[in-house]
Amino acid sequence: KGDVEDFYNEFSILLEMNLFDYHFQPIIDVKTGNIYAYEALMRPDASLGMNPLQVLETASLYKRLYDIEKATIFNVMDRFSKDFDQFEGRRVFINSIPGYFLNDADNQIVSDKYSEYMKYVVFEITEQNSISDEELAAIKRVGNAQADNHIAIDDYGTGHSNIVNLMRYTPQIIKIDRFLISNIHKDVNKQMFVKSTIDFARLNNIQVLAEGVETSEELRTVIEFGVDYVQGYYTGRPTLN
Repeated sequence: KGDVEDFYNEFSILLEMNLFDYHFQPIIDVKTGNIYAYEALMRPDASLGMNPLQVLETASLYKRLYDIEKATIFNVMDRFSKDFDQFEGRRVFINSIPGYFLNDADNQIVSDKYSEYMKYVVFEITEQNSISDEELAAIKRVGNAQADNHIAIDDYGTGHSNIVNLMRYTPQIIKIDRFLISNIHKDVNKQMFVKSTIDFARLNNIQVLAEGVETSEELRTVIEFGVDYVQGYYTGRPTLN
């Protein structure tokens, strides 16, 4: 806790001056080999000496997670809308902090300000923390409930109620956690879990993304099993643009 408290001054400067950068990691469509989307990854300004995990830990300690959520969504949408031509019609994945999604007033501002761009957004929800029905409805309502607004379950396979959350969230995409993808070509148990997840997804019209693909063997294995998308250092590292 002491170390986190030491970061509070830097954290306050980060928020007050909006010193956030965002790197974008490509998500590849395995059927075409083309970039399907980019995930926006928060990076605090290097001069502050904080990494993203320290930012979130400090925000949690001082009950400022809502401020991080709001800054992330507004900043990413501002960048996406200004550089829309560079994204060439691809989607952008934005991580949402469970329990801290935009309140009704901020939700409406985002919907009004970025209405024409919201249909390209995929909100990532980590299934390690269950979210309320009200918050789920709010996420689906951003952008005036446009039909193309997507939800992805992030880090799938690390929580305790996988199928229950799948039923509740009705996501368009499941992102299988990197732990299950690492060395999957050598691990029969991981293979069984991933295969069963893909089978379930197929029956429910959900697409599957393999996270943390770092080797050609991992890539070949998940493609063979039938994933729709891959993300990881092997296919593309996060970059500023």
